Amino acid sequence: MAHPDDLIEHEVRVVAGRADHPVLDGVAPAVRLTTEQYWVQTDAGCDVLATTTHAVREGAAWHEPVTVPAVWTRRWGAGRVFACTLGHTVETLGDPWVSRVVEQGMVWAARRSG
Repeated sequence: MAHPDDLIEHEVRVVAGRADHPVLDGVAPAVRLTTEQYWVQTDAGCDVLATTTHAVREGAAWHEPVTVPAVWTRRWGAGRVFACTLGHTVETLGDPWVSRVVEQGMVWAARRSG
């Protein structure tokens, strides 16, 4: 379970040009949530669909805002991988934006690659 101190309000934004991906079908271009904001690295094999930006905070190791993936997919051989850093509380999973992305992401990953 998430520690209450780790639950911060932040925005998750759909990456420009990726709103057409089936995982994002029918979701708004951005959502504000109060949940854990993960710091995630990526590589060229990931298709980043949505991001979040970590603000500069007192005592933080970074000195400028840092944008990281929050929702992404990738192909792995004949398989599909879906990842979403959102959903560390029941309330977050109940958010319509989050639940839709998670459900559509699982359906996308379960389909055969083509």
